[in-house]
Amino acid sequence: MYIEAIDDRDVIAVDYGMSLQNMIAAGHYDRTSDKITARRIPIVGSGIVKFQAKLHHFDRRISSEQAVKRLTRAGVWEPAKIEHLLAFAAKNPAEQRNYPIVALGSVARVYLQRHVPFVDGDNSERDLELSWWSGYWFDHCRFLAVRNLASAA
Repeated sequence: MYIEAIDDRDVIAVDYGMSLQNMIAAGHYDRTSDKITARRIPIVGSGIVKFQAKLHHFDRRISSEQAVKRLTRAGVWEPAKIEHLLAFAAKNPAEQRNYPIVALGSVARVYLQRHVPFVDGDNSERDLELSWWSGYWFDHCRFLAVRNLASAA
């Protein structure tokens, strides 16, 4: 039987006792979309839950629908939600300076359009934003996927 080794760098902890605003504050972003609210993107869970996180890179332009199909096709990973993205970005603050990181598991309705959260940045700032679900993501984007460590054992 094959047992996959899980590196501690891949483990994130989501504290469901924190509000969305406190999760955002923990990331120390330079800019945050005011459209990201608990009303638009509710967080559901309790306690502190550990997840294995993995960045997926498809190396091509891809739609949100295609990316979700690719992330979930093996039945092991699920698209990250905003709480996973915030935990990952707080733990790995420099990672988003290299490429945008998208969480396709949370969808917000803004002006009747579907939007998903992502983090991005450069040498001078780190941002938490929303982008349209429809359309295509650029080939340099990464998509965060997670699995509950209790189910990964």
